[in-house]
Amino acid sequence: PNAVCCSDHEHCCPQGYTCDVSAGTCTKQSEVISMVQKQPSLRNVICPDGTSECPDGNTCCKLSSGQWGCCPLPNAVCCSDHEHCCPQGYTCDVSAGTCTKQSEVISMVQKQPSLRNVICPDGTSECPDGNTCCKLSSGQWGCCPL
Repeated sequence: PNAVCCSDHEHCCPQGYTCDVSAGTCTKQSEVISMVQKQPSLRNVICPDGTSECPDGNTCCKLSSGQWGCCPLPNAVCCSDHEHCCPQGYTCDVSAGTCTKQSEVISMVQKQPSLRNVICPDGTSECPDGNTCCKLSSGQWGCCPL
């Protein structure tokens, strides 16, 4: 998670290595390895604790453990059982395990554990845990998988 971002804004090297952009390599004393291509950053939903995250299009909901979980629906209603959620505009009927909206009744949706991603310096771009945020030539943030 502490990779070296290379000056070409497209590659990175492991911590402790130096980028040799012209050669496309990373060097550390006599050791030479290939540079690693950066990946585009993720756009996740940041939960209220500031560290837990859910994939884009999900809603953060508290789990019974007190941790944050992810409801795989946008703007979802978090149910009081801390295990399920319902689509926006529906009401949770925890005892029946359903979501209701007027006469429409559907099954509740199971929450998923939240993600622990690295938040990039812009505060909105994110990289998978264990990656390093590096600027791309476009000015956006990318992820170095080191």
